[in-house]
Amino acid sequence: MKIRSIAVLLGAAGLTVGLSACGGGYDTPEATSNAAPAPVATTEAAPKQAGTPQVLTVAKVDKFEPFLVNAKGRTIYRFDNDLTQPPTTRCLADCAKTWEPVLVGTGGLQISGNQIEQDQVGTIARPDGGEQVTLKGWPLYYFKDDLRLGQTAGHGVGGKWFAITPTGGKAQRVAGGQDSTQSGGGYTY
Repeated sequence: MKIRSIAVLLGAAGLTVGLSACGGGYDTPEATSNAAPAPVATTEAAPKQAGTPQVLTVAKVDKFEPFLVNAKGRTIYRFDNDLTQPPTTRCLADCAKTWEPVLVGTGGLQISGNQIEQDQVGTIARPDGGEQVTLKGWPLYYFKDDLRLGQTAGHGVGGKWFAITPTGGKAQRVAGGQDSTQSGGGYTY
């Protein structure tokens, strides 16, 4: 416990040295994590833990192919400047205020449904604390301006942020339906 506190403290101190925001696609190559993906608890074999789990599921939102959301329908994104081999986040400091990391919940991590390949889900230790969830090596994020369920206001920001598909790809827009970036759009699980 003491060692983890020291590591978090040292990591936080290191973040104050010259990191810039990446909300508009800025790159911070110094900020990396070499941690290997950790095993993930799934809905089929989820351990009984106190607290709320982070739940990954897939939703179909108007004007998009299916992509990841949390249990409340909040859109999950990937950042093109991150690395997948090894999984590495480059969104720290001010960037992480705009693009909030998807962290393992106090009750662990669960995968809902069968559209997400469980062996493609993992975690990395963030230098600023917490275990960030990854999919196919991509660290996962929420966009702070997505205020309604099913909203996709962060998709395409800076040409580097995209809603992530169940296979780790960039969600593609499709014809028809409402514009979910403004209205919250219709979505189904």
